[in-house]
Amino acid sequence: MKEDSDAPRGPRPMTAFLISLAVSSVLMGILLLSDRRVLELRRARSEVTTLDRQIAERRQENAELKAAIEAANRHEFPAEKVAREELHLVQSDDVVLLYPPGALTKPSGTPIPGAAPAPTPRPR
Repeated sequence: MKEDSDAPRGPRPMTAFLISLAVSSVLMGILLLSDRRVLELRRARSEVTTLDRQIAERRQENAELKAAIEAANRHEFPAEKVAREELHLVQSDDVVLLYPPGALTKPSGTPIPGAAPAPTPRPR
C-alpha cells in the first residue's frame, strides 16, 4: 500500500473546478468593467451622429435665411410678387391704370408694323 501513496496522483476535479471558477469570475469582471466603456463609446458615437445631423440642418437653414436676406436687400419679395401678379393686389401708394378689356392686345386682322404681309390664298 505504500506504493500507492508514492505514486503521482491524477488531477483533482474539485480543485480544477474551483480554479476554473475563479479564473472565469475574474475574466467576467474584467469584461463587465470594460463593457461600460464600450457602451459609453457607442453612446458618444450616436450623439456625434445626431449632432452632425443637427449641424447639417442648421447650415441648410442658414443658407436659406441668407438667400432670403439677399432677396430682401434686392427688393425681391416672393410673397409680394405673387400678391401683385396672381391676386392683382396693390399697395396703398401705388397708381393703378385700368384698361378696357382687349385694349392691350392687337386684333388678329391688324397688321404688325414692319412685318412682312401674309400671303393671300389663291383660288383653285
